Amino acid sequence: MKKKKNIFIVSGLVLIVIVIIVILFFISVYTLELKTFEENKLIFIQKVQPGDKFVLKYTHSVALTPVWEILIIDKDYQIILIETDFLDHGAGLPYTTFENEIFVEEEGKFKIKNMHRIIPTPIYYRIGAVRENIFYFKDKEINLSSLVGDRLLTLEINRNNLFNYLRRKLVNG
Repeated sequence: MKKKKNIFIVSGLVLIVIVIIVILFFISVYTLELKTFEENKLIFIQKVQPGDKFVLKYTHSVALTPVWEILIIDKDYQIILIETDFLDHGAGLPYTTFENEIFVEEEGKFKIKNMHRIIPTPIYYRIGAVRENIFYFKDKEINLSSLVGDRLLTLEINRNNLFNYLRRKLVNG
């Protein structure tokens, strides 16, 4: 009787281990990742799903005013530019809309809304130490200018298994 009970317990544990392995290695997750271009050092990794938004804010090099690029992840895990906000008009700043886009003035900003511009990835994103490049995702705010200085980053969405995502998240904070 005791032998049967032990076999039952061992079989149950083996089954649990198999289920955990299947979950960790065969379930896919999509991640939004920011990395340094040259060193390929991971700056940010977060599991994402369609509808998640993030914002890239920077100081425009000519106008020296902030610009906010609002992006969303679509159902195919593409990055879509949906809105651009800025404080002033001038050289290099948006001046018109295309297709179904609308130009509005709200909250003290000029905004181009209703955009649907698919952004090819990886996005090569030049960070300037004095450009106040800030990355916003949900409740996270990362001052990239302070963190990496003058450096080129890549931003992209990758498909990972759950094990690799958790491992990379733990290693990189």
